[in-house]
Amino acid sequence: MPRIAAASVAEHVAQQERAVFDAAIGLFVERGYAGVSLADIASEVGLKRTSLYRYYPDKAHILLAWYHAEMPRQVAESERLLGGGGPPEARLHRWVEAQMDYARTPEHDLVVAFADISDQLSPDDLTELRDSHRALTAPLAGVLGELGVAPLAQPAVETVLGGLVLAASRAESVAGHPDGELRRRLQAAIAALVAG
Repeated sequence: MPRIAAASVAEHVAQQERAVFDAAIGLFVERGYAGVSLADIASEVGLKRTSLYRYYPDKAHILLAWYHAEMPRQVAESERLLGGGGPPEARLHRWVEAQMDYARTPEHDLVVAFADISDQLSPDDLTELRDSHRALTAPLAGVLGELGVAPLAQPAVETVLGGLVLAASRAESVAGHPDGELRRRLQAAIAALVAG
């Protein structure tokens, strides 16, 4: 039996699982999710590829584990930005700026990778993703309501707002830096959207 470096087998397994997780997320950030194989992760950790299955059945479940840790932080940040003091227009402005900044992070790239793995997830996992997305957008719905957007119109406004932020963040990504003029125009478009 191989020697373990932990006080118990359970602790050793937990340490190995964490090592696999950390290595995989590091590689996903560095190369992109699609650019990393299970063999790459195993090599990074110093395990045989078949040993990874003891910890995660596939790459998608490593990404899902990351999402479980990341999403509560994002929900808390949205609640902080949208639920804080000040008029709803100012809170929405702060939230849009934070979304633009987040879109330029490696973490956002990992969130985007979920589009590539949806067919690998169970119905329960997909339900959980939808529920967490609802939790993320619930504070936004509250601010839209304060701004006079009718409840029936809120999903459409959220979709358009998300599309505007995504398009602007992609433009900034191409430019390689935040663009003050682009952000000013984005905020003006969003102000018109929620006013109209």
